[in-house]
Amino acid sequence: MKRLFLTVAALVLAAASFAQTATIPVSEKTKKICFQRVIPTEGTNSEVFNRIAGEWLRSAYKNPMAVVTGNDGSKITGKHIIQLDCQEEVKSKCPAVNYKFTVEVREGRIRYTITDLTLDTSKTTKGLFPIERWLDKEDPQYDTAWGDYLDQIAAFAEAWGANLEEKLKPEERVEEEDW
Repeated sequence: MKRLFLTVAALVLAAASFAQTATIPVSEKTKKICFQRVIPTEGTNSEVFNRIAGEWLRSAYKNPMAVVTGNDGSKITGKHIIQLDCQEEVKSKCPAVNYKFTVEVREGRIRYTITDLTLDTSKTTKGLFPIERWLDKEDPQYDTAWGDYLDQIAAFAEAWGANLEEKLKPEERVEEEDW
């Protein structure tokens, strides 16, 4: 009996080590991976929008003008690439994932969305591969590295949102003393 328990425990632990550890949110409507969060903010809509359009974009991207695809004063849209790590010495051999983002400003809050994640396979097949396929372990082309890639994407989305939230905080104003 003890041997059976140890065998079952070992199998459960082995299965857990191969499973992806991050929770990947999938939209009920679109059936696509969608990282979305609402963050409370302080300040007027224009102050918040200026912090996003200015300080956050400059800290998040080397060339914000190349990333932003739309800006109407209350919503910023853009697209960029996540370079995944596949333990290769040459990083260009590792997959790159395209993503789109939207940051919307409303009174007292903002909402960010990261979606439309696709593997850019233009070098090989002239097309885009939706990474939602990486969630399907029954896919005949399933690769065990896909779970690690999904974990990296989830970690990226978490860090991206944390950076945005940090830059939303207004600067503390230091009042000078009158002499």
